[in-house]
Amino acid sequence: MGHTRIIFSDATTAEAASALKSCGYLESSQGGLFTNPNSPIKIYVVWGKSPYFPELAGGLDFAPRIQIHLKCRDIIPELFEVTLGAVNGLRGNSPGTRSVVFNADTGEELPC
Repeated sequence: MGHTRIIFSDATTAEAASALKSCGYLESSQGGLFTNPNSPIKIYVVWGKSPYFPELAGGLDFAPRIQIHLKCRDIIPELFEVTLGAVNGLRGNSPGTRSVVFNADTGEELPC
C-alpha cells in the first residue's frame, strides 16, 4: 500500500518546479515527475483541474492551477518534511500563494 499527499495550489508549474528543486527534487525527462535519488518519494505536478481527487478538490474555496502529488510506499517522516518544504517553497516564491494539503489516503486536510 502506498501513501499519498496532495497539495492543491494556485501557484504555477514553474513556481512548483522551483519549490521542489529547493527541496532537492529534479524534474525527470518524463516531464511532471520529480525525483531525488536519495529519497523514495516520487512527486508529480499535474493540472489543477485534473480529476484525480475530485472529492478533495470540490471543497476548495479557490480554483487550483496545479496539484502536487507526493507518493511513497511506506509512511516515512520525510513525506511530511518534503510536503511542508514544498508548501513553504510555493509561498516563498509568491507570498500570496494559496495551498491546501490533504492526506489522500484518509481525505483529511493537513495543517501546513
